[in-house]
Amino acid sequence: MKKHYLMNGILALLLFGAVACDGILDVSNPGAIEEGELTDPALEQTMINGVIGEFQYTHSYASQWTGTVADELLLDHTFAQTIPMVLRTADENNVYVSNIYSFWQRSRASADDAVARLQVTFGDDARSRLTMLEALAYGGYSYVLMGETFCEAPINVSAPYSSAELFEMGIERFEQALEVADNALAAGEPGARVEQLRNMAYLGAARASLNLGEMADAESYASQVDEDFEMWIRHSENSARQYNPFRDPTTGENNRYLSPGLPFQNLDDIRVPHTAERLTSLVEGTMMYIPYQPFSFSDWTPEDSLEFQRSTDVRFASALEARYIIAEAQGATGNTLNLVNERRLFAGHDEVNLAGDDLMAELREQRARDFYLTGKRLGDLRRYMNLYGIDLFPSGTDPFQDLPYGNVTCLPIPQSERNSNPNL
Repeated sequence: MKKHYLMNGILALLLFGAVACDGILDVSNPGAIEEGELTDPALEQTMINGVIGEFQYTHSYASQWTGTVADELLLDHTFAQTIPMVLRTADENNVYVSNIYSFWQRSRASADDAVARLQVTFGDDARSRLTMLEALAYGGYSYVLMGETFCEAPINVSAPYSSAELFEMGIERFEQALEVADNALAAGEPGARVEQLRNMAYLGAARASLNLGEMADAESYASQVDEDFEMWIRHSENSARQYNPFRDPTTGENNRYLSPGLPFQNLDDIRVPHTAERLTSLVEGTMMYIPYQPFSFSDWTPEDSLEFQRSTDVRFASALEARYIIAEAQGATGNTLNLVNERRLFAGHDEVNLAGDDLMAELREQRARDFYLTGKRLGDLRRYMNLYGIDLFPSGTDPFQDLPYGNVTCLPIPQSERNSNPNL
């Protein structure tokens, strides 16, 4: 267990905040939940549904826009705020920076708040409840993904924490989740769901450890992930908030504005399909390849190239990712070569006989294709630069904007936070 004092302090602040604002805004809202109901056991599942919903919405939104900051996507658009994202010049005043930041903060805060409320509502029994396990697992991921995306970030109006510190906070929650998983099984909670969340915690801790360069820990966590494990972001046509965000920017001859990044074009790889020809787009005169559903999206098949749908789900965590983490942590071993060749054969490509740096480069290439558009690429590129000195960020001139790329490799704290946080 790491730094439990930190999490306990955060949870105490959350609970204090929930009761310390009485009378500040005395307005009538018949649909609102009364303060006394916030720890009502009958609202337990509603609260956790909110935690999962915040995470799913944020993950999908952030996957699109961090994909442009990395090298997964190109775009051309008439809205000026989009262009700094793809040019890697976005600053603290950019609306997408602000959105991604506020969404991830809301996601991690809703999870932390759920943990605190469950502890108040159920006392010691909270540490054996499925809902506590869900709050810790999804909360851990929110911290890790915020750390991968932002250069630094405060928590609850604090001074900023570095990415490394955010990863540590995520690992702390995953470690607690693993303890709760054991307790939940003993208490008779649904075994299949408990094991799914246990695997999610192992993988999340492995991902954070890899980002920290703690290779032994990364391998240890990842090796405990079950070989059939998968977790999905669920989308639906029920409401705009539930849509898969890749649908609208890739359909309609006058609406399309997303195109695969140059490293993902014309690969002849079933995992990263796109249109055979360049098509018209939102911006008159701009012709672009349009991506189809890649390997980690729910309607993908090796035989057909299919458009994104608003209801298309996304696999965001899997046993395959655990295998990639183990391979990167081990380095250029026979296991790594076996994984590389397995994935190449899956894509219809020949095996290779590589070693050393060449093998690790091929591992990075296969990982990029398997997890295309799943919110991993920006964190991967940052890790390659921070740990190995390998810069795979786009350089030169953007092909649609005909402007040079900037040097942004992580997103800044937005101006809205700077204006309201006295510790910045």
